[in-house]
Amino acid sequence: MRRPASLLLALTCALLLSACGPSECTPDNCRDGCCGADDTCIRSLGDDACGPRTGGTCEGCAEGSVCHLQKQTCIVGVMRTRVQPLAASILDFDPLDEEDPEWDPDGSPPDVVVEMRCPSASERSRTETVQSLEPRWSAGSCQVVSSNLLKNPIELSIFDVDDFSFDDEFGTVYYQVTRADLNRGWFEIDIPEVVTALRVGLTHIYSEH
Repeated sequence: MRRPASLLLALTCALLLSACGPSECTPDNCRDGCCGADDTCIRSLGDDACGPRTGGTCEGCAEGSVCHLQKQTCIVGVMRTRVQPLAASILDFDPLDEEDPEWDPDGSPPDVVVEMRCPSASERSRTETVQSLEPRWSAGSCQVVSSNLLKNPIELSIFDVDDFSFDDEFGTVYYQVTRADLNRGWFEIDIPEVVTALRVGLTHIYSEH
C-alpha cells in the first residue's frame, strides 16, 4: 500500500510545486524578468535587483550605480524620471452641482489643467489648458531623481479653469510611485467623483559617468 501513497504524493508535488518546496527560476518560467538569489522571478527591475528580462541572474547595483531599465544592467550614474500628465477622462456633468450640472454656462466642456508638485521640486508644474472631456497634454512635466519618486509621493491637482469665476477643483491626490510604475512607464489613477481616469507618463533619463 505504500507505493500508491508515494505515487499520489509525487503527483501532488508535480501539480502543486509550491506545496513541495520552491521551484527553480529558469529562462523557461521567467521570460519577462530576472532570477533572484532565492529563485524568485523579479519582473520589476530596480537597483537592488537588475538583470536581463530573459530569466538571467539578477544583481544588486553597487553604490553610485543605478539599474538602466532599458539596457537591463547596472550603470555608473544617475537616473532621473520625467513625470508628464498625458490624458484624462472627465464626467460630462458636474456631480457636485445638482442645480446647474453644466461645466460652463454655454454648455461647453471644462477647461482642464493639471498641476503637480514632485518630490524635491522647487515649484509646482502646470499643464496647458485643454477644453475637453478627454484632454491630452504634452507639456507641463517635472523631472526628479528616480529614487526620490520611490520615497515620496507626487501631489496631483486637476481643475476646470474659469475666466470669470473661481476655478473648480476636481480634486487633489497624493500618489506614491512604485517600482512597477517605473518599469511600466506610466501609472493611472481616478479622482472621485469627477475624474474617471488620469494617466501620467514616466520617461527616464540617464546621466552616465
